[in-house]
Amino acid sequence: MRAEIVALILRAGLVAGAAFLFLFLWYGTGAERSPVGLMIGLTIAGLTSLWWVEMQIRKVLKKAEGGD
Repeated sequence: MRAEIVALILRAGLVAGAAFLFLFLWYGTGAERSPVGLMIGLTIAGLTSLWWVEMQIRKVLKKAEGGD
């Protein structure tokens, strides 16, 4: 049960991180002379890292449940 609570807290942080990345993209590309390609690339890289963290959380939860 404790592992699921920790995972829930971490996932809430991941959602907040994803929201921050989309806000970064939204407001960053609205600036004049903004490098749009760089902004999109950074957002995609950030979302990929958040996805990787989610995969690690799932793997740890699976181990905590006793599955292999």
